[in-house]
Amino acid sequence: MFSKLLPILLVTICFILICKAASIDLKSSEENVSEEVLVLTETNGFWKNKDAKRNTTLVHWGNDTSESSDDDVIEINVGGEIISTLRSTLTAVPKSKLAKMFMKNNESELYLRDNMGTVFFDYNPVQFKYLLDQLKTIKRNPEIPAYAVDFQAPNADLKANFTAMIIDFQLNPDAFLSPRKGVHLSLTTNSLIGWEECYRSTYDMPLNLKSLVTSCKSVKLLVGCRPAENNTILTLAGVGQWNDLLKTCSSNHACQIEMEDNIRFYYASSQAWGFEGRRETSSPNDNRKINHYSGESSDTLSLNPCDSSSQYSEYRLCWSLRSSSNRGGGDRCGSMKNLHNAADWERIVYRAI
Repeated sequence: MFSKLLPILLVTICFILICKAASIDLKSSEENVSEEVLVLTETNGFWKNKDAKRNTTLVHWGNDTSESSDDDVIEINVGGEIISTLRSTLTAVPKSKLAKMFMKNNESELYLRDNMGTVFFDYNPVQFKYLLDQLKTIKRNPEIPAYAVDFQAPNADLKANFTAMIIDFQLNPDAFLSPRKGVHLSLTTNSLIGWEECYRSTYDMPLNLKSLVTSCKSVKLLVGCRPAENNTILTLAGVGQWNDLLKTCSSNHACQIEMEDNIRFYYASSQAWGFEGRRETSSPNDNRKINHYSGESSDTLSLNPCDSSSQYSEYRLCWSLRSSSNRGGGDRCGSMKNLHNAADWERIVYRAI
């Protein structure tokens, strides 16, 4: 009899043990699910510290609480409208006044606040939001230099006010690089913004173009000349895009070049390197090609070995690339010609930084 009941008893005991284990696992699973839901709930949102200022946000990731280094949300009162954006958007152009105002731990910049303690800007909120859209684009393309950014107004009739706002925030290109283009006479070195000297030599020494190219790599160069004893003024200076600086001439003695921003650079291998320019008030007809022997209109620029033209003489620079034993004449700095043996005149080049 007992032998018949034993299997039934064993089955019953196993069933009870299995149910108990399942109950424990279910309870454990429910606790784990509750913890997971809690973590996800905390992770999905931003928690604001009630004791913090209105424009400071604390981000909670699970049990770890830390202040966002770049992307905490900033609230700004712009012309009576509260606008929210990321700190990284406001600081997309690091050296601008706008960026300095909203950099972390910055208390040196003074700005107006409203009754709630929010930063207040007295600008058109539509224009400010349009500016934010463009700053977001810049943030996604950090390789673009600040001086190459040209902020655009949403409408032509709003351009004056928009431009004033850009200047107030020091987001205008001239705040980062000046001068940015063209040819300049008697340019003071203390007026240079965003330029770094990268090459210098005297006219009596052959130009080391290889060293210049190696030391001065940049999007733009400012090429100038001056008397060696004058450290404060460049007699002549021209700004060019890197890709335009070494446009190769068709031959060592003839060159076809186009004028842009009242300046054009030329490069004749083993012959000469330089530029010719025009004053800003020159007429469009003055941008035509000039024959440097006769001064007459021509399709070619002549070099022998340098540019010797007297037309717009003060706007011309030429550096010979010949060896010291066969340099000839022609090196010039504006109206000063035949400087190939002049130890008291110097070449100087700056690169945009």
